[in-house]
Amino acid sequence: MALSRIQGHDGLYVGGIWALRRSDSLSELGITHVLSLVDFNHSNLKNFKNEPWTEYGKAFRHLVIDVDDVDDTDLLVEMPRATRFIDEALRGEGGSDGASSQEEGGAALRGRMDALQLDDAGHGHERKGGGGGAVFVHCAAGKSRSVAVTVAYLLWRHPGRFDPNLVAPGLYDLSAPDRGAQPPLPWSSEKRGRRETAPEAVKAALDLIRRTRPMAEPNDGFMEQLALWWEMECPEDVEAHPLYQRWVYKREVEENVAVGQAPSRLRFEDEQQRVPGTDDGSSPPPGFNLRCKKCRRTLATAPFIQAHSPAKPPAEQRPCPHHFVEPLSWMRGELERGELGGRLSCPNERCGAGVGRYDWKGIRCACGAWVTPGLSLQRSRVDEELVAPPAGVDGRVKMGIRMPPGRGGNL
Repeated sequence: MALSRIQGHDGLYVGGIWALRRSDSLSELGITHVLSLVDFNHSNLKNFKNEPWTEYGKAFRHLVIDVDDVDDTDLLVEMPRATRFIDEALRGEGGSDGASSQEEGGAALRGRMDALQLDDAGHGHERKGGGGGAVFVHCAAGKSRSVAVTVAYLLWRHPGRFDPNLVAPGLYDLSAPDRGAQPPLPWSSEKRGRRETAPEAVKAALDLIRRTRPMAEPNDGFMEQLALWWEMECPEDVEAHPLYQRWVYKREVEENVAVGQAPSRLRFEDEQQRVPGTDDGSSPPPGFNLRCKKCRRTLATAPFIQAHSPAKPPAEQRPCPHHFVEPLSWMRGELERGELGGRLSCPNERCGAGVGRYDWKGIRCACGAWVTPGLSLQRSRVDEELVAPPAGVDGRVKMGIRMPPGRGGNL
């Protein structure tokens, strides 16, 4: 399969590098831009007329982003440049306002869905409304790198089409039972955040590509990065985003631990810029702070306490013995020793009680979950302090208490 058109986008094609040899086919398809996600050797590529790419390639605007198809390749940092290039190709020079691409719901989404025409066989096209061109996104085989970048573009340009809060699950999945036309889901106050919906949104965009390119299969590392791309709301400046910076730091820690060393750089999360609220600007969920059981000093507040899930459903619902937390500035003295593991003590000089331990290689909780890096405050050594609901929010509502009809919130 040389190249495949993405349904709903008359000018967006994905494929392998050898499709570039079919120069006549590229011209017939109206392709004006070529995005290469592979090391591109111009001198070795010739079309079937034996013309070198250095000659016939002048007909295209060409961007090369050399990335390897391996799990630990940082593709995230290249996504803004790649998506802008694709958008400029499809929508004309300069693309369009990035802000509009981030907001697509309600009436706007219905308009987009109306524009996407699907016939009985599931094939479709989008009515073109502008004077753009066509773009061919390729890697070596048209399976992983090029597909990942195309998914990134779809999530950035059309977030409403793939948001599980707005569209039915499996809408683009050809392997799912045919349920006919699926309208956008009705609005609900129970909107899920971007972190929770990321895997579903990425899969939905990938399913759309698989309609015409069944072999599409980004590697696991790229799938993880696409989920983070969605969670970050597809930012224009990836490197400045706190979630990206944390992700990069975690990779650094893993690289150091792999060679038996503690991290060469320490990052304390309470000294970093935080992403306000939760994913969609909604109020943060109720939580608790952790205090030293002996002296009552606050050790970790709710935003820095890591949730973890057991590897298997536990036979008994018993509280985990660990509270896993992010690296925090009060741990500086211990972590700067450069050890792979050690004890954590209360930072109150008059206390100094042992409150937990850390292991950069990871800690396995009694529930079966493996947390890396592992910085644990022992449940038996700390007290949980419930966090009050945000100002202006009825505490009884946050606690799940529903008032009788007509009482206006008064007992």
